[in-house]
Amino acid sequence: MLELKNISKSYGTQLILDNISFTINNNELISILGPSGSGKSTLLQIIGLLTNYNSGEIYLDGTPYSSLDNQEQNIFRNQKMGFVFQFHNLLGEFTCEENIKFPLFIRGGNFSKEDQEFFHKLVNKLGITDILKKYPSQVSGGEQQRIAVARALINRPSILLADEPTGNLDKSNAENLYNLFLELKRDWNQRIIMVTHNEALTYESDQVIILNSGKIQLTKSDKMS
Repeated sequence: MLELKNISKSYGTQLILDNISFTINNNELISILGPSGSGKSTLLQIIGLLTNYNSGEIYLDGTPYSSLDNQEQNIFRNQKMGFVFQFHNLLGEFTCEENIKFPLFIRGGNFSKEDQEFFHKLVNKLGITDILKKYPSQVSGGEQQRIAVARALINRPSILLADEPTGNLDKSNAENLYNLFLELKRDWNQRIIMVTHNEALTYESDQVIILNSGKIQLTKSDKMS
């Protein structure tokens, strides 16, 4: 479970997030909506241990973020979290397969049999087995984003954090990616938080959190509908 309790964040005198609280369980997809400047990406960066918060507490699988020093945060991030961004951030000099396995290189050590088995399971699930030997410049935008999703999942993270992942995709590929997220949560019990500006891509999310001026303006969930 991921739990946020009264998270606030300021830059100087500017309040970015104001007492944000919510919980995400296994097998849930949360979509975060809001206008530009509402604090969506900052909130995701805080959850991903990419930036600090001023007050409140976050727990992931029982571990409070405040208990982690800088080195422990880096290890925790690598082991527990996967990231997908609007820009794929793939390494052009590496093949798609090498891009997917890059977090394993960072982790160090040899690839275990379990790693290899999960890799094949993952690329089959995402439908990208036929492009693994190609370079990012040789595949479509939708395929690049699937490579980025595979890279985010290769360490089997507790939670997948997606920041405007459909922002550079056309309508068809955006819908395909959202449907893939729904499959991952249903079939693999993956927890996913997706920041988006596209309300049409929230229709089957378990929770929809709408931010405005750093506050939760509205929360919708399937339990409330």
